[in-house]
Amino acid sequence: MHEGPSRPASGDVDERSGPAVSVIIPCYGQAQYLPEAVASVVAQTFTDWEIVIVDDGSPDDTGETAERLMAAHPGRRIRLVRQENHGLVGARNNGIAASTGRFVLPLDADNALLPEMLEKTVALLEADPSVAIAYTDYEHFGSDTRRIETGRWGTDALGVRNRLEACSLFRREVWSAVGGYNPNMRWGYEDWDFWIGAAERGFVGRRIPEPLFRYRIKPSSMYKTARRQHHGELMRQIARNHPALFTPGRRLSYFIRRVLGALRYRARTRLQAFAWRIQPRRPVARG
Repeated sequence: MHEGPSRPASGDVDERSGPAVSVIIPCYGQAQYLPEAVASVVAQTFTDWEIVIVDDGSPDDTGETAERLMAAHPGRRIRLVRQENHGLVGARNNGIAASTGRFVLPLDADNALLPEMLEKTVALLEADPSVAIAYTDYEHFGSDTRRIETGRWGTDALGVRNRLEACSLFRREVWSAVGGYNPNMRWGYEDWDFWIGAAERGFVGRRIPEPLFRYRIKPSSMYKTARRQHHGELMRQIARNHPALFTPGRRLSYFIRRVLGALRYRARTRLQAFAWRIQPRRPVARG
């Protein structure tokens, strides 16, 4: 297990009394989005779940908002964990440690699930015991709207770039075996580091090729700050966390593949934008 205040507790769960799925919602300064995130879980077609909201020492009314949501859904398993600010990694780890589900789904407070997310991801894991992680495509909403397709699973593929979002369903033993999210990823990319750790330990992920959750795009976010201000530092930390994967030769290979992938992505998006601009427009009727 990783050292520090966010060190995970034991992953043992009493399967006779716990729900199938624990949805973990850390919240810091995003109380205004929390009702939408919780409502998206309440609206799931799969109903054997619990929600653990983690108030990560938030300066807003996260705790009070969570209590109102618990009161509004008295028949639902919704719990609140309050803690001093430990950051996203500590909040996620402590929320998972406090949960009881066989499967875990992290959900950021400003995002939302689509109604069949749990039904389809649980069905995948229940149908195939060799698969430990079920991940899906997703939709951007907010200041950008489009569908994002996730990539293939594999240690080598994950060495190039992150292929899936944090909002993916995994068996609890994945978290226990990896040692939780690593607190040395304090500025971000903690989910990428976690997936690499899972792949290194032989866990298998499988993609469901349809969008099953919504990712909010805002002018500023932790991910944007990480990419803009801490990308190099975070990439070096991931390499230090996984030295067997990021050997000097592989690091150069991954860097080249990353650059080529970025160039292909830019070219593709520019072509898509150009095609949209030149497509015929339906004339507007004028009164």
